[in-house]
Amino acid sequence: MREPSLHERLEALAEAVDTRFEGVEGEYRALIVLNPTEVPYTGVVVLHVDMPLKPEAQPRHAAVWTPDGVRVPCQIINSQLEPVSEWRLPDGRVRLMPMGTRRWRFDLAFWVEAVPARGYRVYRAQWSEDELPLPQVPTTEPPVLVREALPHAGTLGKEGRAW
Repeated sequence: MREPSLHERLEALAEAVDTRFEGVEGEYRALIVLNPTEVPYTGVVVLHVDMPLKPEAQPRHAAVWTPDGVRVPCQIINSQLEPVSEWRLPDGRVRLMPMGTRRWRFDLAFWVEAVPARGYRVYRAQWSEDELPLPQVPTTEPPVLVREALPHAGTLGKEGRAW
């Protein structure tokens, strides 16, 4: 039997973990951080984002919180905007976009501490009025993976071993 790839493990985790955060108001996303290394990971992680931006909308700042509600340093880096007239959906269909829509590509870089070895932790991200600067901006891809997920019930907690 074939061993699942890291991306397959991350997809399975994204479906299995509880990504809801009680008492949080407004729209948010869960960020599942998977550490495939043999030691706990502390440092910067990066979520690569590619999203349509409505014609009247402007890029914003973001904020990230631990499962315990502690805000961590977070910055949007490598931000790029370009006009777009259509958008390819995950299922392969193409959706026409309103005139003035832009494609916003950016990296959401945020600080994590002691993500368990061969484990995971779920963070929360929301748009914000400001950012808490990172102690260092990454120059290479971190050894951990990050996936965004909508809030949903799951059977696994906010932190644990992945395998």
